[in-house]
This record gives sequence, C-alpha cells and structure tokens, in this order.
Amino acid sequence: MSLALALALLLSAAPARAETDVYIKLAGQGGAAVLPLGLPPFIAQDPAKTADALLAKQAQDLVRADLMLSRYFNIMEDGPHFDGANVAAIAPDWKKRGAAWILLVQVSAPEKKLSISAKLYDVNSGETIFERYYRQDADFLRAASHRLSDDLVKALTGKNGIAHTEIAFANDQNGHKEIFMADYDGANVRQLTHDASIDLLPRFSPDRKLLAFTTYKENNPDLFMLDLEHGKRLPVSQEQGLNIAGGFSPDGTQLLMTLSRERSPNLYVRNMTDGSVTQLTQHFGADSSPTFSPDAGQVAFVSDRSGNPQIYMLDMTTQRAKRLTNLNWCDSPSWSPTGEWIAFAGRVNVKDHLDIYLVDVTGNQIRQLTRLAGSNENPSWSPDGRFLVFTSTRDNKKPELFIMDNDGSAPHRLVELPGGSYTPNWSD
Repeated sequence: MSLALALALLLSAAPARAETDVYIKLAGQGGAAVLPLGLPPFIAQDPAKTADALLAKQAQDLVRADLMLSRYFNIMEDGPHFDGANVAAIAPDWKKRGAAWILLVQVSAPEKKLSISAKLYDVNSGETIFERYYRQDADFLRAASHRLSDDLVKALTGKNGIAHTEIAFANDQNGHKEIFMADYDGANVRQLTHDASIDLLPRFSPDRKLLAFTTYKENNPDLFMLDLEHGKRLPVSQEQGLNIAGGFSPDGTQLLMTLSRERSPNLYVRNMTDGSVTQLTQHFGADSSPTFSPDAGQVAFVSDRSGNPQIYMLDMTTQRAKRLTNLNWCDSPSWSPTGEWIAFAGRVNVKDHLDIYLVDVTGNQIRQLTRLAGSNENPSWSPDGRFLVFTSTRDNKKPELFIMDNDGSAPHRLVELPGGSYTPNWSD
C-alpha cells in the first residue's frame, strides 16, 4: 500500500494525463573494485567440541552470505585450512590462488557465551591488519556474525557495512495489515504489532530505537511510535484526519509528518526533544510523503498542486518549493543517503504500472530502474546508498519485498511470506 492509497481513504482525486519528456538511462555501479578474499573454514577453538564446530560452520555461512551480498568481495574457499596457529604456512598457497587477504576465524561457546576471534591477514605484507574479538550470548550468533562482516567491510573499504541493518514493513498474512521487521537479508522475520486493523508506513529513527507507524486501530489514521528497546507504544499525533510519519532527520531530532487536520494534507515537522510541531506547507492541494535530504536542509515530497502528484523539493530555510518531475503520477519519494538522487514510484502514462525511478536534485535527470515487471512501489534506500528495497507484484498478484542495486540491476525477492507486503523502510 502506497501513501496514495492511504490518502484515498480521505481524499477523492483522479490522476490527470500530462505530457512529459523523460530521460531514461541505466547507470552502472561505477566499477567498484572486487576484493579477493580467502575464506578458509572457520574452526572451533576446541576441535573436540562438536557444538563449537557446528557454531563455527554456521558463523562462516552467515559471514560468507554477508560478504557476497555486499558485492565488495571475490570470495575464495578452495585453499588450505587454517590450524589456528601457523598462518604463514598457508599464506603462499592462498596467494597463488589470487587472494590478497585471508580471514581467519575461531569460534567457541563456553557456558553458552559465544566467542568469535577474527583476524584478517595480508598475504603480501605478512601482517595482521584487522583483529576483532566478539563475545555475547550464544543465541545471538547472527548478530555477532553480521558485526564481523560489517567490521571487515569497514576495514577494507572504509565504508560502513549494512549486514547489521533491518527492514520494517507492513504485511497482511493474518487478514490485517500489521508491522513486521526482518534482518536485511530477509531472515529473522518477527511481527511487531497485533492490532487486527491497518498498520502501515513504518519509519525507523536513525538509532533504530524507535519505529514510527500509522495505525487505524481507533478508526482514525493515528501516528504512534514503538519503543523497540522496551516494547512500549507511544502516541505521537492523534488529530482527526491523517497522521503519517514521513522520515526522521539524520540526527534524529526531527520527524517529518503528513497531517490533514480535517483539511487537505500538508507537511509538518515535529521536534523530538520538546514535542513542538511546525507547519512546513500551506497549500490547497495534497502535500504528503516527506523525506529529508542527508543534511536535513531540504525535503522531497509529493504534491498534486499542479493537477496530478509530482515530486517537489522544499528548502527548509527559504520555504520555497521546486518541482522536479513531470510524469503522469509520482509517489513515495526516498532521498538517497549520498544525496544525489531521490527514488520514487511513478508512471509516464495513465495506463502504465508504477515503476521505480530516480530523479536528481536539479530535476534534469530521470532514470527508470524497473520496467515490464508488475507494479513497483515504495522504494527505500540502504544506509550506504547502494541498494533499494521496494514492493513488486512481478511474480504474483500480491506485492512482495524485493531488493535491487541502485542502478536497477540484480533484483531479487527479499523473503517469501504469506499475504502481501507493503511500505518497507530500511534502517540505518
């Protein structure tokens, strides 16, 4: 469900046909380097403990999957094993196979406390350039493995990894739309709300401690916040009419909102420190779906002030709005963490399915990322700006969660779930 459908519960509007010139171009990932990494089997610190050996195998499977999903690495596994002591003895063989580094990992679980010791060995210099030690409850093997993956990405690329991130979304497998959450790879799906109503449009705070969402539980689209650390639900806005979260500012101090206050929807911003609310737009049309730029100096949003929904950009200082698109219909913008692009769902002609597009901040470039594959909506960026999660009906009539590269390549289903999935949001 897009925000347009939520708005339709209060508003009645039909899209107008508009002439438009669209520049469509598929762009590559920019030739990112693939790093040759040797990955010998992770080993148990005590080979006699079968349980530790199993944990080591599970950790290796998780880390391998993370590193492959990152697209930074050429993983090599056909080489000599590590015995836990003599790294120099196996390094020449790994070097001949083309590896520049070897990841060496030992795992144990004394008294149900997981311990992972990891070293990254440079086969050319003979130096250990990365060393980490992780210790936590054995039940958190996935979390520890994701941390190791992200630490390795950071050490070799200087960029933050995304293996620790999560995706929130709405799903109707129980006959009602409820809020769910999953790890970035589609695993560890869990249901967060049980309202037996319509819950949708979740939005993570930057620290992932809070999740804003809209619920119709009390027969009005009210805005609430889930405290994910303590399991509490906090009211944010329960005015008559629409109360919908847009997005948090990068520092978490501001929350964009769409409020209708029994009139046309407009944009507001809530100060998360003192709870004060400031109106950003005052327009007779519907303004909705606000998303902050990375520096919080601008807001992208949807407005039908020109007759049909288009993407606009609002300067937070001057309060001036600039139109960026000229399609038949646009919805659900999401500003890239790197700042150059705004992803959105749109269509060129009234009979087209919705597809995912990018528009640059000048409005001079539009790139189409999906085509001829069902209806594609609600894009949300990974925190490194390299991937997008979105909903698509390409393989079934129901919308499902898909992930693709930021140039539209390599689309794949995130997770198979009963029912339809809607309005995903990718955490930092």
